[in-house]
Amino acid sequence: MKTKKFILSMMNFKKHLAIAAALLLSLAVTTQAKIYTWDKYNIAFEAPEGGQVPFSFFQDPNSAQVEWDEMVMTLQRYIKNENTNKKNLNERLKSRALGFNMYDTKLLEIKVKGFKCYSLEGTMPDGTRCLINYLVSDKTSTVLEVVINYLLGNQEVVEDIIKSFSENNNQKPNEREKPKQKIQKKEDAEKQEQELKREKRRKNEKTYEC
Repeated sequence: MKTKKFILSMMNFKKHLAIAAALLLSLAVTTQAKIYTWDKYNIAFEAPEGGQVPFSFFQDPNSAQVEWDEMVMTLQRYIKNENTNKKNLNERLKSRALGFNMYDTKLLEIKVKGFKCYSLEGTMPDGTRCLINYLVSDKTSTVLEVVINYLLGNQEVVEDIIKSFSENNNQKPNEREKPKQKIQKKEDAEKQEQELKREKRRKNEKTYEC
């Protein structure tokens, strides 16, 4: 599979090409998804096609961002220390959620080969969803914070992205049994949201009748 470097900002392409080529993410095309690699840290993950990386994130070697029309993912790399443990990371997840003013939050267990994964999901003030993750490498000092802001029907896609994260010299994502890589459109999310609200009202009406 042929891999090529990619840049989000197409403005002043020639001017920034040398900088971008030396830095973060590259991608390779698959049937419904693309393989993104963070070459410096041998990190790879698989995510839907169409993701772009804002040029501003090429300025920081420890962070990156991928944007789709209906989804945004940010990455931040940290180094393990004596405070890198389950208790502290779960507290950090709650603190990050509080900083986003998230509600209806809950901790999740997502299994990721090669990492210990700590996750929290919830609803953002604008009604969109957010999944916050800390991936602690089993092999190196890397700790990845992965935050994905997405629409209601994209939870399976988002969790599949997290499960695909890998850290190896081959820079291939983890294999999954049934990859989920199709992003829900905004109009479909709005219809789903309305249906959930109607269902909730029907349940409340039945409870009141009883």
